[in-house]
Amino acid sequence: MIGVQAWQQEEELERMTGLSPYWAITALVAGEAVPGATFTVFVGDGEDAESNGYYFDFQRPLREELDEQDVRNETDSYCVVNESGAVHYGGLEEVAVLPGLLYLRFDDEAVGVLNLPSDIVPLAIDPGIDVDEMRADLRKVLSYGNPAKVPIMNL
Repeated sequence: MIGVQAWQQEEELERMTGLSPYWAITALVAGEAVPGATFTVFVGDGEDAESNGYYFDFQRPLREELDEQDVRNETDSYCVVNESGAVHYGGLEEVAVLPGLLYLRFDDEAVGVLNLPSDIVPLAIDPGIDVDEMRADLRKVLSYGNPAKVPIMNL
């Protein structure tokens, strides 16, 4: 059984690494966006990505406990914001950091809300990006909240 799992993992890795990136992550900013309230991981295609480019901003509240109102409103997880200003709570099914590539796989609802070109969004990682920092910060954000909305993470 282990041989079959290893083969399936190799096949999946080959499928993921053969993807052409939509854009390259050349800017990474992580930390408290709102001191004491929100933690964010911003990945963009340049220092001016927020005003003139492509980006994903992954956010979560700093508090650990889920708020009853958030559960009712289905905002009980991390959220994803993109350059079009669209916001979606949860929505990532899988995230992986591969050599030189951030692999994001979104659910159908997130694809529509975020107006994505596909459910799979591969992003090249510029050599100047601290990949270990990106891994740790993404894990911190994406593991927050409703366990049903936490993606598969290969970070």
